[in-house]
Amino acid sequence: MSATKSERHYWLGVAALLGMLFIWHRLGYPYSFDEARFLYRLSEAKANNAQTRDLAELMPGDWEMVCESDGYDGPLYLERYGKTYEPVGRPQDASWGLIFISADGSFTAASGSCREPGLEPLGGCLERKEALLVRSERGRADCPVFISAKHKRMRPWSAHQQN
Repeated sequence: MSATKSERHYWLGVAALLGMLFIWHRLGYPYSFDEARFLYRLSEAKANNAQTRDLAELMPGDWEMVCESDGYDGPLYLERYGKTYEPVGRPQDASWGLIFISADGSFTAASGSCREPGLEPLGGCLERKEALLVRSERGRADCPVFISAKHKRMRPWSAHQQN
């Protein structure tokens, strides 16, 4: 039995949509409106030569903790939530990933690379009230680096567990 013309158009449309989503993913574009808004606000900080930024302003919402989550570290287990979170950042140099975790353990992610302003590792996880970023002198003019005001040192690159 042959497919009708409308069925063929339907399946071609589905294939085209899946192809576009695959390309979107491969190019590293945001997965959510919250992530797009976060990246936009981080870019504004770069453009305005901001010296400090509060992550609560960059990523509003009901999150209570933010954790670094890059591809080099692997999954992150948080005893506080009894959950393991898969990395959201790519395992590439100059890439970064953050997960903003709500009280119920759900999360919103943001990731990027030097196409957007950079972020140094946060030193693990930070409570919302501690989630302040300071502009680092290590960044380039086209890719400033923001570091945690609390943890100004990079921690070793290894899989980690936080309490």
